[in-house]
Amino acid sequence: MTEVAIGTVRHLLAAPDDAPHAAVLATARGAGHKLAGTLLSLRAAGGERLTGAEAAELAAARERVERYATVWSGLTARIPGLLVVKGMAIGAFYPPGVLRSAGDLDVVCSDHEAFWAAALQLAGTGWEMVAFTLLPARRDDHVSPHLFAEFRTDAGDGAEPYVVGLVTAEVFTDLRRPACRLPRPVHSPLAVTTLALVAERWEREFRSRDLLDLTLLLRELDAAGVAELRAGLALAGLWPEWCEAMDRVGRLGWRPAVVLPDARRAAARERVLRAGRAVRRWCSPVRLLAGLARAGAEDDVSGWRTAFYDAASDLLHLRVGTRRLLAAGVPLFAVPLDERPDTTPGLDLVTVGRHLVARTPLGVFLIAAGAVRQEWLDEVGGDPVEA
Repeated sequence: MTEVAIGTVRHLLAAPDDAPHAAVLATARGAGHKLAGTLLSLRAAGGERLTGAEAAELAAARERVERYATVWSGLTARIPGLLVVKGMAIGAFYPPGVLRSAGDLDVVCSDHEAFWAAALQLAGTGWEMVAFTLLPARRDDHVSPHLFAEFRTDAGDGAEPYVVGLVTAEVFTDLRRPACRLPRPVHSPLAVTTLALVAERWEREFRSRDLLDLTLLLRELDAAGVAELRAGLALAGLWPEWCEAMDRVGRLGWRPAVVLPDARRAAARERVLRAGRAVRRWCSPVRLLAGLARAGAEDDVSGWRTAFYDAASDLLHLRVGTRRLLAAGVPLFAVPLDERPDTTPGLDLVTVGRHLVARTPLGVFLIAAGAVRQEWLDEVGGDPVEA
């Protein structure tokens, strides 16, 4: 049985038995591992004396986790319909005193009402909303559109800021793939966290910590959780990522507690379906333009490419129209304007001239699929607020 222990961490890091602590710790800090806090806490729990710098690093990591726990407690004390996934949900299965570091706090909201209640509470306690996105919903999601917002607050001393993400879908990591909301009611929060962790592969390679986390989560799933996991993998189309994760776990010499029959056959079918969806996506003029507009906003471009992406964005927003984009499955981004009402109870999408504007409890936003021109902001009567 896989345990969270120093030997397990060294195995994940592929560290030789005679590798010095400093070298192992340096490897554990890497983006492909994120295991430094866990390693330091294991050494401290074993009675080892840490250096001053190591003790400070561990204390900062613990403080971060405790801050997120306080935020989560405050949200759930007032707002029903919230679910925490990944970080805190997984950390509960680490041994007492052993730390599972947390870069952010991921919160799933059951509906728009819970989303705005959580957003208002965060904003009212000093958190700044730095991103707001509208995501197309699937036909049976009962939430449309899906909403995502990222809130940040300063951590001090040059540390990475604290980050809280609110979203109305359980599986969301990549704007190029549709958000996925599981059927209600959700019976197994652990299955949801497992799905969300597997979905991270859409955005990046699996970290070694992901493999440890998945092993721990699968050990805790009951029969209902396994059934919900299987259904979620099928609904979100995550079979290829699941098989990759299980292959990685197997190469570590570990035997996962859950084995899903026919997973490889399902993964092969999903790859074929993805190829078909990709062809349809790139054959759609609207989606093609949306991809170009988003690339122009995300990439550092110059010269003729700037003019090319700007032309695609102009055609998309001024000829196609932003409402049609959302209906076509294109995620839309919000650019804050000057006006900040306090009477709008939820999301209200209104047309202002040629543009789509969102009135929300946290302000008014111009909605777009890519880079926004200043004249568009002028046309709707506002300037962007510094984020």
